[in-house]
Amino acid sequence: MTETAVPAALAGLRETLAPLAFALTGDEQADWRARRDRIAADIDGHIARLRDLEAPLLVVFGGVTGAGKSTLLNSVAGEVLAVTGVIRPTTYGPTLATAPGDLGWFSSDRILPDLPRVQPASDAPRAEPRPGALTVLVAAGLPAGLAVVDAPDVDSVAEANRDLADQLLDAADVWLWITSAGKYADEESMRYLRRAAARRTVAAVALTQVASEDEQEIVDDFRRKLAAEQMGDVDLFVIPFVRPEGQRLADPVIEPLRRWLGALADRDTRIQRRRQTLEGALDALPGDVDGLIAGLDHEARVARALIDDADRAYRRAREDFADALEQGLPLRHEVLARWNSFVGGGRFLRLAEEATGQARAWVKGLLIGPVAAEEARLEREVRREVGDTVQGMIVQLSDLAAASTADAWAGNSPGRGLLDAYPALKASDPGLGERAAASTAEWQQSVIELVQTQGAERKVQARWLSTAINAAATGAIVIALAHTGGLTGTEAGIATAAGAANQALLVKLLGERNLRWLIGQAKADLIRRFDELMTAERRRFTAAVADAAPEDELRDDIRAALTALRSARR
Repeated sequence: MTETAVPAALAGLRETLAPLAFALTGDEQADWRARRDRIAADIDGHIARLRDLEAPLLVVFGGVTGAGKSTLLNSVAGEVLAVTGVIRPTTYGPTLATAPGDLGWFSSDRILPDLPRVQPASDAPRAEPRPGALTVLVAAGLPAGLAVVDAPDVDSVAEANRDLADQLLDAADVWLWITSAGKYADEESMRYLRRAAARRTVAAVALTQVASEDEQEIVDDFRRKLAAEQMGDVDLFVIPFVRPEGQRLADPVIEPLRRWLGALADRDTRIQRRRQTLEGALDALPGDVDGLIAGLDHEARVARALIDDADRAYRRAREDFADALEQGLPLRHEVLARWNSFVGGGRFLRLAEEATGQARAWVKGLLIGPVAAEEARLEREVRREVGDTVQGMIVQLSDLAAASTADAWAGNSPGRGLLDAYPALKASDPGLGERAAASTAEWQQSVIELVQTQGAERKVQARWLSTAINAAATGAIVIALAHTGGLTGTEAGIATAAGAANQALLVKLLGERNLRWLIGQAKADLIRRFDELMTAERRRFTAAVADAAPEDELRDDIRAALTALRSARR
C-alpha cells in the first residue's frame, strides 16, 4: 500500500460521507449518524497511522468489567497510573501511559481528536480519570515506542462507556483483550474477539484471576473456543488469582506480558504490527461503508413511499372532483329556480325557434331594452354561484388530500419527522383559495368564448342573436356543466333540475353534437385547471421529501471513492 496515495484516497472517501444526514431514517437517525461518525473517525485514525508508521504503537487494554485492566496497566507501567476509585470495578475514563520521550505523539489530536486531553503534572497525586476525557501520563517503566491505554468496560451499564471503549479499540494498533476466569466464555467477550479476528487486528489475550487448581481446565477450554473463532494462535497470558499489592501485581506474575509488550516497541515490529492491523481495517472498510450505502437505499425507499402517499391522496382528490362534476354541484335552490324561470318562460326558446332570416329585424328590436340588462345580471349571478361552489370544492378537496397525506405520514417515524419540520403541510396552502377563485373565473370566461366560437363556426343564429341570447346560452352551459357534469346517455339529456327548457334552448342554439362537444371541452378545461392547482399543492409534499432525501449522486460519489481507495492500495 502506498503511504501517499492511500491517505489521499481515504480523505476523499471521508469527504463523501460528510453529507450523509440520514434525515429519512426516523427514530433510527441517531444510530445511523453514529455509524457514519464512527466510520469517519476510523478513517481519520487510518490516515494518521499511515502518515506516521513509525509512531509509538498504541496498545489498548480492552475487556469486561472486573477483569483487572487498570491493575494490569499499573503493573506493566511499574507505578500506579489508573487509580481504583470508590465505584469499582468500572473504568469511567481512559488512561493513556507512554514513555517520557513519546508524550508529544499523544498530547496532540493526531489520534482520537474528539477526546479532550487531561495531562496532570508529574508530581500531582494520582486521581480517578475524568469521564469522557483521555488522561495522558508519562510512565518511566514503559519502553520508548509504546503507549498503553486502560479503556472503559465494553459491558458497562453506561452506554457512553461502551461507545468510548469501542472508539478506543477502533483506534488501537494492538488489542490486549483482558477477561477473567469467570467471564472468558461470555458472549460479549467472544463477540469482540470475533471482531478482532474478522478484521485481522493484532491481538493478545490476558486471562486473569485463574485459580491454580482450575488453570489447565480453563486454559484448555478457552483455547478451544479461540480456535473455533480462528484465533487459535493468539498469544494467551494467564494471570493467576493473586491479591494486588498497592494496586499492582508482583513482577513475576506479569513478566511474560511485559516482555511481549516490550517486543512490540521495536521499530520494525511496530511498523509490521501497525501495517497488519491497518490492512485488516482497510479490508473491512468497504463493508462498513456499504452499510451506509444500504442506509441511503433505505432512505430512497422511504422517500418513494412518502411521495406515493401524497400521490394517492391527490389522485383521489382528482377523482372526487371529476365525480362531483358528473353528479352535480350543490347549487342553491333559489338560483336554480330563478334560472329555470328565466329560461322556462319560453321567450328565448320561441326566439330561437322563430328567428329566421325574414325575422331578424323583429328579433333585434325585441331584444333591445332594459330586459337585456336583467338577463345579463342573472347570468352573472349564476356564474358567481357556480364559481363560489367550484372554488369551495377545490379548497375542500385540497384540504382533504393534505390531511390524508399527513395522516399517512404520521404512521411512520420519517413521516412524523417531516410533519414536525413542516407543520403547514397538514392543510392546504393559505393562498389556495385566492388562486382557485382566479382559475375558476378564467374557466368561466373560457366557457363564454367557447359558446361564441362554436356558434360562429356553425354559422347559425349566434351571428345575429343579441347579447342577451349569448348570455342565456352561456348561463345554461354553466348550469348544465355544474349541475350534471354534461350530457348523459344517448341523447342530449340535462338533469331535470336544470329544466327541460334549458336543454331545449341549448340544443336550439348550438345543436346536440356541438353541445356535447362544448360541455366536454369546458369540463376538461376545468379538470385541467384543478390539476394545475393540485400539482402545486402536492409539490409542497414532494419538496419536503426532496429536501430531506439524500441526493442520488451521493451513492455514485461514495462508490467512486471506494474504487479510488482500492486502486490506491494496489
